[in-house]
Amino acid sequence: MTMFTKRVIDRWARRALLAAGILCSGVALAAPAADTLPGPREGPAAIVLPARVVAYQAALITAKVAGYVQHIPVDKGDRVRAGALIAQLDVPELQADRLRYSAEADVAERNYERMLRAVKVAPDLVTPEKVEIQRGQVEVAKAKLARVDALLRYARVTAPFAGTVTDRFVDPGAFVSVPNGSAQGGGRIVMLMSLSRIRIQIPVPESDAPMVGAGCNVIVSAPDLPGVRFTTSITRVSSALSSRSQTMLAEIDMPNPEHRLLPGMYVSVRLTPGHAAQAARTAMNGAAGP
Repeated sequence: MTMFTKRVIDRWARRALLAAGILCSGVALAAPAADTLPGPREGPAAIVLPARVVAYQAALITAKVAGYVQHIPVDKGDRVRAGALIAQLDVPELQADRLRYSAEADVAERNYERMLRAVKVAPDLVTPEKVEIQRGQVEVAKAKLARVDALLRYARVTAPFAGTVTDRFVDPGAFVSVPNGSAQGGGRIVMLMSLSRIRIQIPVPESDAPMVGAGCNVIVSAPDLPGVRFTTSITRVSSALSSRSQTMLAEIDMPNPEHRLLPGMYVSVRLTPGHAAQAARTAMNGAAGP
């Protein structure tokens, strides 16, 4: 390498170092002073979380007695009022039992009346113990008859509350058995849900749980309803974290008169933490230190 080449390289190296120094000086001069930096945001920051819509009331309508479906006037999508007929069951065994117990009660009643007349005519022939025994037989027969009548009333299946039939599991002529313990598959008739009022369940992560409480303002939006927003507030929180998901359940109860939000839909909720919750979080952060 010649001396001329070395001089050229040294000259360009000095120019590059000079340019780098100028740039660094410019950045340093352009940096804002510490007192001009933006301060912390006023008020609590919003939290956006996914949530799920569930029915305010939901019941799997099952049979209390075993029988054949004689009449079922409702189907999926039908709206019913409280007390409306869901299904009428034919229960021939219970009807036969009623005839038997009715006859037994009638015989026991007549025997008791005959014994009372005998006491008046010949009190020495009928002891008080026999009268009491016959009276007890009358009460037992009436109790058996009352029990069968109560079971027969369950053959008429009615809606426990006003709602919408979301599923139907049987057709006329089908045999419906009595649910056995927790297994209710054999006795299913319809699924009934109340849709005029819904619950929105929000799993709040552990990091956000201290900031969320009852009364926090919420804006609910659904991907299937573009441009539609529902303004409401948190109704309740569980105040405990799930051991499985490490989330706290928050719920919103809100009217749904047009049935726009349906059970099973996923929605997005934008929460604004309340002042009390924000103060608790600030105090917790202060106690934790930097």
